[in-house]
Amino acid sequence: MDYRHERKYICSEAQLTVIRARLLPLMSPDEHDASGRGYLVRTVYFDDPDDRFLKDNLYGFDNRVKYRIRAYDLSDRSIYLETKTKKSGLGKKESCALSREEFFSLLNGTCPGFSSQAEKPMRRLCVEMLSAMCRPRILVEYRRLALVSPVGNVRVTFDRNIACSGELKRFFEPELIRIPVLPAGQHILEVKYDELLPSYLLEAMDIGELMQTTFSKYVMSRMALSE
Repeated sequence: MDYRHERKYICSEAQLTVIRARLLPLMSPDEHDASGRGYLVRTVYFDDPDDRFLKDNLYGFDNRVKYRIRAYDLSDRSIYLETKTKKSGLGKKESCALSREEFFSLLNGTCPGFSSQAEKPMRRLCVEMLSAMCRPRILVEYRRLALVSPVGNVRVTFDRNIACSGELKRFFEPELIRIPVLPAGQHILEVKYDELLPSYLLEAMDIGELMQTTFSKYVMSRMALSE
């Protein structure tokens, strides 16, 4: 569970199309994408009544954490609780699988069978829920195409049509009220890697137009929902 480098870019559809075409011969779809056409991601983020995690991100604090639950393609067969930690500009993710019952328990603000034997992400979230009234705050949705390479443990994700919703209880329903987070035609490219990003992948992504950003889906979604 070492910390990894992360780079984020706001891209147009045309830019994503070019970068995807260049990377496809060099990388493979990730384990969630059997078809190679991408998948729907829905995520619920947690925060306390004082919006501590939101403020930590907005103020750019060096050590910060996010708690979230994630599932793919509206399926309840693969639900994950994740803690995302940032330190000195690097990121680390720890996760554990959830049952449908555990998911809805957390969504309702209850820790399901919390004990010292629970996996670390569950223990950490339950401590926050019990001590700081941490609760689910927002649902974020987007369509992701992810490519991976074992060289450098590189993962490149193309996240399109990022939207948010306050209808958390309808997490697994196809239709819910969504609010776009970015202007039409803008998407997010993320690049994650261990120590070094191989030069041939860097060259493939270099189209001379990309500007690195500190974009946070959670922060931007909270801002969009409050407007």
